[in-house]
Amino acid sequence: MIQKRAMAVGVLAALLSTSPALAQSRAPAGTIDYRVLRGDTLIDLAIAYLNRPDDYRQIQRRNRVADPRRMAVGRTLSLPVNLLRADPDQARIAGFRGAVTLAQGPSTGAPTQGQSVSEGAVLTTGANAFVRLALSDGSYVVVPSNSRVRLTRLRRYAINGAVDHAMTVETGRAEARVTPRQRPGGFVVRTPVSVSAVRGTDFRVAFDDDADRSATEVIEGRVQVESGDGRVEATAVAAEGVTASATGARLVPLLAAPALVRPDEVQSGREAIFGIEALSGADRYRGRLATDAGMIDAFAEADSASGDARLTFPALADGAYFLRLSALSAEGVEGRSTTYSFIRARNGVGGLASSNTLQDGRRFYRFRWEAEGEGEAFFRFQLSREGADGAPEGPPLADHPGLTDQAFTLSDLPPGVYTWRVQGSRHRFGRLLQVWSEPQQLRIGR
Repeated sequence: MIQKRAMAVGVLAALLSTSPALAQSRAPAGTIDYRVLRGDTLIDLAIAYLNRPDDYRQIQRRNRVADPRRMAVGRTLSLPVNLLRADPDQARIAGFRGAVTLAQGPSTGAPTQGQSVSEGAVLTTGANAFVRLALSDGSYVVVPSNSRVRLTRLRRYAINGAVDHAMTVETGRAEARVTPRQRPGGFVVRTPVSVSAVRGTDFRVAFDDDADRSATEVIEGRVQVESGDGRVEATAVAAEGVTASATGARLVPLLAAPALVRPDEVQSGREAIFGIEALSGADRYRGRLATDAGMIDAFAEADSASGDARLTFPALADGAYFLRLSALSAEGVEGRSTTYSFIRARNGVGGLASSNTLQDGRRFYRFRWEAEGEGEAFFRFQLSREGADGAPEGPPLADHPGLTDQAFTLSDLPPGVYTWRVQGSRHRFGRLLQVWSEPQQLRIGR
């Protein structure tokens, strides 16, 4: 059995400090350069910025400072990052939908809008649930459906206010858009099987526990995928991804954004079903629904079955929505996406039934149906005689448009086999919606 390696994804974007006291030079990895200001002493710097005041001695030896109480203004000191004090930082719940659980300290339950979130908290989402986490520097993280993410580090360095954040995707996915960060801060997303150092701002990370495999997808910037010992295994730029397992990492191009077969179609059926043009290399497709084009207020997500170029969303209320559409490879790497606007306006005809009664020596046939959807509807009733081949025999024997009642009666139909159907029409969202019911058969004996 292959043992899993501890690995991570880290954002290392725009690392030069904006603090005038931190020199904008190429400091070695694991250190930052500090430019001495008037009045600085090593002892005062240690008290203000280091984990332990006594660590000033390490700084003194490293930089060969003769007198820790007197230094030349403008001199550059090399400070090891591991000695710098990082104070607790916080994030907040910027929005959520569905079954979201926040485990923080001794309490576990649903979060509240704007609630503060601390280091060590765990966010869990159920089906069609989303939570958006706002970080203190304007970055944000979205935890989509069926995921669990642990916030392993929320810190801010005392020396310059640089934020340092880390999280672990224990199952499912996380999506992040990260603002440029000062040194020595950073942004890290861990999974059990991959390490990626990201020089960019927009990326996704997913972990498939069953397959013991992770996928990192770069939307903007650059990603270095590393093993636990820091060895670079692959580097991806925008529109590229990395699939990683315990045995290594592999660079792959992101699939192109797929397209809908009928992008202007009003979704009027019992379920919202989107047909997708088959995309080479796609194993399945993913759709996310939101009330805004930026997907900030997302509320539903679905994957198609393998090899099925359709997405289905049941129980969708009428309204104007946005669909973000992407394709996934057989290895689970999600490709580039495109966003469509669409109208959901239920319009259907169901509950079709027929009956007959004898009155004053005449046989009356009553046809009934039920309107499905919101708003005023009108109907068209058609009845045709079937030929020997089961197809309609000539034009309809009865064709009555403009009906407002959900029933229609005919009398004295001669023996034979008939087919009848009903069209439902209504005006919604500035569109005329029309749909035919499934044909129904009626047999009349002698």
